[in-house]
Amino acid sequence: MLDVLKIRIYPNPQQELALVKNLGSARFVYNYYLNQTNNQYLETGKGMTYCQMAKDLTQLKKHSDYEWLAEATAATLQQSLKNLEVAFNNFFEKRANFPKFKSKRRKQSIRYPESCSIRNNKLKLPKIGFVKAKIYRDIKIKGKIKSVTVSQTTTGKYFASLLFETDDLTVNKEPKISGIDLGLSSLVTVFDGENSDKVDPIKPIRKYAKRLKRRQQKLSRRVKGSKNCKKAIKEVAKVHEKITNTRADFLHKLSRKLVDENQIIVAEDLCLKGLARTKLAKSIHDAGFGMLLNFLSYKLEREGGKLIRVDRFYPSTKLCSCCNFKNDLLTLSIRDWVCPECQTHHDRDENAAKNLRQEGLRILSTNTEGHSEFEACGETVRLVNTCIKKRVSVNQESPVILR
Repeated sequence: MLDVLKIRIYPNPQQELALVKNLGSARFVYNYYLNQTNNQYLETGKGMTYCQMAKDLTQLKKHSDYEWLAEATAATLQQSLKNLEVAFNNFFEKRANFPKFKSKRRKQSIRYPESCSIRNNKLKLPKIGFVKAKIYRDIKIKGKIKSVTVSQTTTGKYFASLLFETDDLTVNKEPKISGIDLGLSSLVTVFDGENSDKVDPIKPIRKYAKRLKRRQQKLSRRVKGSKNCKKAIKEVAKVHEKITNTRADFLHKLSRKLVDENQIIVAEDLCLKGLARTKLAKSIHDAGFGMLLNFLSYKLEREGGKLIRVDRFYPSTKLCSCCNFKNDLLTLSIRDWVCPECQTHHDRDENAAKNLRQEGLRILSTNTEGHSEFEACGETVRLVNTCIKKRVSVNQESPVILR
């Protein structure tokens, strides 16, 4: 099976200069042929294919004004054209927006599709040589490395993502299923059938808010385009990088703990774009729900597990986990409630985790993943906000009367 490992690399000044040239050449080729494709489309109604762009690139290198493109690795420039073709295909298939021009102020990357290897904690790159690398765990590479993607962050650090073949990582574990409820007061509430456990969020944005504010104030006092302005921009980027790394490290450790303890995890399929438009948007982004679900998905898949996503309209918080009574009067501010039918006291998050686990067991038994026996017709499907009235969906089964 294929596996990916991201490592930090430390190029010397000559190697760093060569990487900068490769990054700049790949960015120029991407932007140049994006512009060429747009112009050709306006003139003829058809864009350029990869074969046409690759053929034209060969002639472009021979031009006196673009001879410096020959200093870059040819494979990285061709891969840049392939990335442009993929970007257009994603746009036409409505999976992404129209391709944008690349900027050197943002994170940059190039891909080496061949001729890469690892020897004595060093990574060999074409036309660059052996670059010092930080390999933090043993990797068993079966065959050659498929590709290496070298990226440069806005703070000037270099990383390499290795794609290689390895042995099957499936681990035979005791079959255990848990339901997890995602929230803001408690990031994750886990119920494994017997015990409940809560994990509090770390809130990295709020933790480093004061530091970020001071760096941004310092940047606002600098003259645009000056050396001091560039230094201040880098200081702001370092704070943002610290926030990102803190969140990713915490979610990696949390997801690893959950995957080690469970073979099947049941979670709600949240509408993150909708939640990001509410007054809780900052906290939603800070929590990183989508990143956590992504980590759980690929880590479970590696080890032969499974992540089950329950339909977002399943009323996990309103149902009583004991008698299935549905409490329609439950609002977001109520954290504890008592069931009117069986008089059971419920913690809101723990009750939701229990219901999600039960729904996951039902999905496994009926093989209807992604569908709930509770329908959205007639239910409140939008969050109640102070400035938005409660909207109720129209019953789809109601007959239409013509007048």
